[in-house]
Amino acid sequence: MSKNYHHGSLRQALIEAALPVLKKKGIVGLSLRELAAELGVSHGAPYRHFKNKTALLEAIAVTGFNALQDICRKAMQDFPDDPRQQLYQAGMDYIFYVARNPEIADLMFRPGLSREESNTELQQAVNSAVGSLAAIIENGKQRKLYGDHQTMDLVLTSLSTVHGLAMFIAGGMLIDPASPESSIEALGKRVYNILLHGMAGE
Repeated sequence: MSKNYHHGSLRQALIEAALPVLKKKGIVGLSLRELAAELGVSHGAPYRHFKNKTALLEAIAVTGFNALQDICRKAMQDFPDDPRQQLYQAGMDYIFYVARNPEIADLMFRPGLSREESNTELQQAVNSAVGSLAAIIENGKQRKLYGDHQTMDLVLTSLSTVHGLAMFIAGGMLIDPASPESSIEALGKRVYNILLHGMAGE
């Protein structure tokens, strides 16, 4: 039986329906036609929102960058006077997010997805997420917590470190992602301390 979706709700329903498929079958196993059948709409209905599968994947990546932005904003709200704790909490919350949603995190920095101006939604989501992390870094720079580095270099270093660690954890390479949060946090804290103080320990 065909289901009725108001404007925009089918788009969100397609995104949500795609996630378990990605987790179980990967990108190759994802089909707009099969999602349409699952949701009880015509085969052509998804194409009103996504011109192809890549466009759907990009929309899913947007949800990941939006989550990163929300994580950074919450860390700043929770610890307005402690930039170190802002950075630590944002990093840990992102690690837990990736552990719960590896299929989303895999798409966020995946080659082949558009980073061009033609996809303004994705580019805006990337810019907003990076900007939120940059705001945390700037808070630390104002407190003289970091060396004399460019803000975006610090953003790149922190994001690449945390995202890489998160993907290792999500893939079970370092620890079972189903481990207690305390065990995951202990690993994250060790990496955070090295990130903050440097490998040289100076």
